[in-house]
Amino acid sequence: MDLILLAKVIWRKKWLLLAAPVVAAVAAYLFVFNTVDLYKATAQISTGFTISDQVQVTEEKFSIRDADVKFSNLLNSMNSSIGVNLITYRLLLHDLKNPESAFKRPSSQTFKSSPDERNIVISFIQMKLDSMSPLSISDSYYNLTRKYLDAYGYGFNKTKEGLSIQRVPGTDFITVEFISENPNLSALAANAFCEEYIRYYKSIKTTKVGESVDFLKQIVDEKKIELDEKLETQKIFKSGNGIVEGHDGTQLSSLELQRDEIRSKVHRLELTRDRLSDEIRNWNNPNATSSTNNASNQRIVALREKVNRLNDQYITGGATNQALLDSVTRLRNQLNILMENSSTRQVATPSSGLSLPDLQSKLKDAEIEYQVEKTNLSMVEAKIRSLQYMLSGQLSKEAKLEAVQKEVDLASQEYLNATEKYNDAKNRLLANNTLRQVSIALPPLNAESSKKILIIGLAAFSTFAICLFIVIGLEMVDLSIKTSDKFKRIVGLELAGSLNKIDSKNFNIRSIFSQSGNDDETEMYKSLLRKLRHEIETMNAKVFLVTSPRKKDGKTFTVFSLAYVLSLVNKRVLIIDTNFKNNSLSQILAKPESDMKVIEGSRRKNLLIGTPGQKKKTSKPDFANDSDSDDDFEDDNTYDLINPTKYKNIYIVGNAGGDSESPAEILSGRNFDNLIAVLAESFDYILMEGAALNDFSDTKELVKYADKVLTVFSADSTVKQLDRESIAYFKSIGKKFGGCILNKVETKDMKL
Repeated sequence: MDLILLAKVIWRKKWLLLAAPVVAAVAAYLFVFNTVDLYKATAQISTGFTISDQVQVTEEKFSIRDADVKFSNLLNSMNSSIGVNLITYRLLLHDLKNPESAFKRPSSQTFKSSPDERNIVISFIQMKLDSMSPLSISDSYYNLTRKYLDAYGYGFNKTKEGLSIQRVPGTDFITVEFISENPNLSALAANAFCEEYIRYYKSIKTTKVGESVDFLKQIVDEKKIELDEKLETQKIFKSGNGIVEGHDGTQLSSLELQRDEIRSKVHRLELTRDRLSDEIRNWNNPNATSSTNNASNQRIVALREKVNRLNDQYITGGATNQALLDSVTRLRNQLNILMENSSTRQVATPSSGLSLPDLQSKLKDAEIEYQVEKTNLSMVEAKIRSLQYMLSGQLSKEAKLEAVQKEVDLASQEYLNATEKYNDAKNRLLANNTLRQVSIALPPLNAESSKKILIIGLAAFSTFAICLFIVIGLEMVDLSIKTSDKFKRIVGLELAGSLNKIDSKNFNIRSIFSQSGNDDETEMYKSLLRKLRHEIETMNAKVFLVTSPRKKDGKTFTVFSLAYVLSLVNKRVLIIDTNFKNNSLSQILAKPESDMKVIEGSRRKNLLIGTPGQKKKTSKPDFANDSDSDDDFEDDNTYDLINPTKYKNIYIVGNAGGDSESPAEILSGRNFDNLIAVLAESFDYILMEGAALNDFSDTKELVKYADKVLTVFSADSTVKQLDRESIAYFKSIGKKFGGCILNKVETKDMKL
């Protein structure tokens, strides 16, 4: 569909598109005119999930994902039924205990209560509030409590509608909002929810801490005593067996230090190689880093345990062993490198800035360096084994010392585990108090925006959108032929020209062509007629049959306009009105107060054209004297039918009209083809009009007398089944078909 044409159609409907939204806006205004003002009170709760001001016993790294999960769980719990039930309890208790300052008062006509019932409900609701339990249908006073809740307007669904709980994006706070008709009610409800839910949350979290902190503290103390005993036993064993480090021991320590350094390099190269491999894999699969991260995490845990074990040995040995201290320092450096590489690997993506060939090149370099360091490590380890062989005399003592060391390590591990559980329990206990209300809800001074303007705007916009959709929809389903492009697409016939729609009632073709500066409509009509005249002149034909599929498509007006524009270039034009069903051309072109000689049907008595061979002495008209016609027709009454018109160079052969006979029946036995041949010698163009092809067979009977057939289509018509049959017939006549004239095209559509 042509978007420009669609825009023009929409512009023509602009008043409808403007009036409908205005009516909808007025209706929406009347609808929301009496809406009740609402007041919103806001309170805030701090969770401590992202920022905590509590003293942490163990260092715990912040995780955005963990925080999001905690927030999701908390919001889901806060939006559960328990929170709404606690609000309804508080609000109902406020109104029952303080009748003079009650927010709502039930109607005395529909609600009947007694002091005893009020006391029962107050006691029951207070018990439910203290126990933080929801109202259940199995409760003994369920129906009575529901009666009061509904009467005071504190039912579960209505209260939940006014409550809104959401996290403030990017912060540690949760906003609690309550909307009602009373500002004090809104403030009390928001604060009551915060207070009661924090109490409920603390109770649940305290219950979930399954272990006693004091009991875990006792276990930690016992494990510390056991560890001290094992360390003392190890110290006594070393001093009793004279295990000291001599020259060979120093050399061995130096080699071990060198070995550890090489191992550190090997570890670093392994991590580098793994990271590069991960980045290469991420070019095709960005989620392929999970398995590598797990392996890296296992290395970190193992290395951290080794650091803790050597650190305990260094402390137990009196903090004097420099070689052991160097080993601990080196291992800590390795741990830091490993953790940094692990962090780098977690965020490594194919968008790190290096291309795939660069990553592959760096991976090859890392592989070469890795092999070199592995070779160095093998050489150092060989030297260590050689030196250890020299010190084999101490193997038995070292074996016993190793057994003692295992006991020390086991005791140290148990102590660390107990300490970790104790710290975790302390953190959980502290975390129970992380929720706290940081902003108290105050009664709002101003009512919330009633959204009247928004509702009115939405009503106007939606109405405009619906009207626009209807206009577009109607235009899309409109199959009328409006423009030449649609004509070619729908009809599929060759187009000889187009004529725009003009006012035919006040039409004066002489004044149009004799004057300049007419309006756009008439000027365009003149231009289109001249274009059509050019097409007619290039067809190398004299006799044209102008027809149309339907009635009132504009054949008569088109024939007359075409004859006039041809006469302007001194072409003698004869119009033969062969539309025996409607002789509009004969009526239009007849001279006033003159008798027009016409063709009459065969059933009438006085015929102007006699039977073949009948002669009548007559003289030829002036236009025939200059022709080269055959002298055989000199005495024939052929020219008696030709009537001059008030337009120069335009003549007409009219008909009486109203005949039910077809042209074949009317012209039967009258040598009409010879008549056409004779007249063609005296005129430049002969234009015939045929009746509508959908309704009559006249056009098909007249085609044999014409050189070319021109078909007039109305731009405001649609193509139906009868039209398709007529179109198929026009295609079947082959070279005789001269093209179509698209008539009554809107002037604004012609300018597209």
